[in-house]
Amino acid sequence: MHVLLRSRVLVFTSLLGTALAAAERPVTFHKDVLPILQHRCQSCHRPGEVAPMSLLTYEESRPWAKAIRAAVVQRKMPPWFADPAHGRFLNDRALSTAEIDTLIAWVDGGALEGDPQEAPQPLKFADGWRIGEPDLVLEVPAEFKIPATGT
Repeated sequence: MHVLLRSRVLVFTSLLGTALAAAERPVTFHKDVLPILQHRCQSCHRPGEVAPMSLLTYEESRPWAKAIRAAVVQRKMPPWFADPAHGRFLNDRALSTAEIDTLIAWVDGGALEGDPQEAPQPLKFADGWRIGEPDLVLEVPAEFKIPATGT
């Protein structure tokens, strides 16, 4: 009985120590945030894509830290408009609660860069059309402004 109790206490204190050590370690861009951005955000948040800013590097992401926090807390990013009542889709990029918590902790902790050696390898994106060649591509000969309202 005492052996079993000692074993349980030992396991519990080991787990508690590990959890406390993880909680004390600051969340950093390269180790914690970049893998989330790669998995959930960078397909749109990179040069030449639909998102208005790139999130490929710390230098590009850091100025947007507070906006990232607000967007993920409100679940505006990544955008996903399918009704979850009808199942989960394979291409669903919705953030998990753990991912949201990590992004919040990064921002609230000062949006630290961390060690670049801990960063995952940069993703390699395919060039060209991602969903197949369109039937027709029209070129606009000159830039023009589109008004915010009206036609």
